[in-house]
Amino acid sequence: MRIVELSTRRDQLPVRRAEVASEITVLENEKQGLEEAVERARLDRRSREGELDVQQRQREKYEAQLNQVKTNVAYSALLTEIQGAKRMIGELETEVLELMDAIEQDTNRLTEIELELAHKREAARDELQSIDAETAALDQQLATEEHRRNLVAEKVDDQLYRVYDRLRRVQRFPALVPLHGSACGSCHGYFPPQVVREVTHDGRIYTCEACGVLVYAANEE
Repeated sequence: MRIVELSTRRDQLPVRRAEVASEITVLENEKQGLEEAVERARLDRRSREGELDVQQRQREKYEAQLNQVKTNVAYSALLTEIQGAKRMIGELETEVLELMDAIEQDTNRLTEIELELAHKREAARDELQSIDAETAALDQQLATEEHRRNLVAEKVDDQLYRVYDRLRRVQRFPALVPLHGSACGSCHGYFPPQVVREVTHDGRIYTCEACGVLVYAANEE
């Protein structure tokens, strides 16, 4: 039972370790996503600024040509081109401003994440060291208990040990229970008087037919 208890605690430690690391992993993933988003936004901003420069030069070119045209038709055509360039410039300037705002927000969040990661890594380092120390202590205790168990197992009757070992392997604990009156201490099923007498007077260890555990007579009986 002691070995089972220690093994259960030992098996829970990797789960605790994963839980400690998971918060850091979530932040690291968010950081990576934001860094990629900022890079894309910067590339998009440069692209929009390049298009904006083209449109501004185009508008200036059309405006310079206004004084050179000779017909109303050509003049109207240039005005249309100028209006189109102005509309495109307005749209591009709005996109540039939106991208700048997104970059600023994501950059601010990256700063926050860096601070959070620093705190969590510091806390995780202490927690992980604690888990490592607990793991080492449990491993040592388990080794001691396994050694004690093996020494005792060598003294047990072979046939009785095989029954017990079968229960142990399927994690049937407790595998050995005291007799309660005339009943099994595990499933509370009643035994025939002859079996009760053999257990209480002859010291026999009886295998319960109902639940399979080993039943013995407690000291007070």
